[in-house]
Amino acid sequence: MPTPGTPTQDTPTPDGPARTERLVAGRYRLDEMIGHGAAGSVWAATDQLLRRRVALKKISIPRNIHPAEAEELRVRTLREARAAAALSNPHVVTVYDILAATDTGPVIVMELLTGTSLNKIIGRSGRLRPGQAATVGVAIGSALLAAHTAGITHRDVKPSNVMVGDSGLIKLTDFGIAGNSREGRLTGSRTIEGSPAYLAPEVIGGDPPGPMCDTWSLGALLFACVEGKPPFDAGSGLDTVRAVVNDPVPPHPHSGQLGPVIAGLLVKSPSLRMTIEQALPSLRTSADDPSGTQLRLPTASQRLPSGGGHQAHFR
Repeated sequence: MPTPGTPTQDTPTPDGPARTERLVAGRYRLDEMIGHGAAGSVWAATDQLLRRRVALKKISIPRNIHPAEAEELRVRTLREARAAAALSNPHVVTVYDILAATDTGPVIVMELLTGTSLNKIIGRSGRLRPGQAATVGVAIGSALLAAHTAGITHRDVKPSNVMVGDSGLIKLTDFGIAGNSREGRLTGSRTIEGSPAYLAPEVIGGDPPGPMCDTWSLGALLFACVEGKPPFDAGSGLDTVRAVVNDPVPPHPHSGQLGPVIAGLLVKSPSLRMTIEQALPSLRTSADDPSGTQLRLPTASQRLPSGGGHQAHFR
């Protein structure tokens, strides 16, 4: 059955009879849904014009919301596409196109990644070795540095927004709440956006997000890599943001050579915090792959004890 609101087209098959395909904009054939959330869905698709596989991020705009809110969502979607499309970096997911006029809402056409989110990798392995975590840090640090140079703040750096491809290539995804200093800020909302466990203290305190908030989030990401969990996670969102602001950064005994970098990135005062430019040389020195090109994961015979004393491995 076609997805509601999605244009369909009868396409001849090699056997002769026509079959109904789910097409978006008369060009992109929806193959399978690979992700779904409150904001919409992500589909693996085929660009029939260029004959290549792509990912379509379909933004769902609820029919019962106020027109002003619907317009804000459309603007945010366009901003996400512009933010990612403005970047040329091997560690940032490539945006090919944006379809603003569809029946179901805006659609972003992106590079299709085959791999696993860093969040799932950490969940399966318990934690990463410092050399593996440093490789992730080089890749994501390089992506953020490119974004900041272009005037873009990601604002939601976390393991679930990092993809590790089948080849080991690491990419930063989802610029959905990214802010561009060259564009006006959206009005009418003072909601703190982002994942509480990875939010910088100054953002929680009401300061406008800037590059240093991404720097804090990178530190929290590296902490999660080596310890199996973020530095602050008190269960509820409210308790977590209170902990981020008020509690000292907990120890990270499995960080090894990454200890000084994690400590430097997780300084609560942004004026005293280590910058990404300062962190990258140390990350490269500690990384299994100093270029950040390939994350080498353990095989079935290379087990790594988790933070809780259990053992896990990759298949």
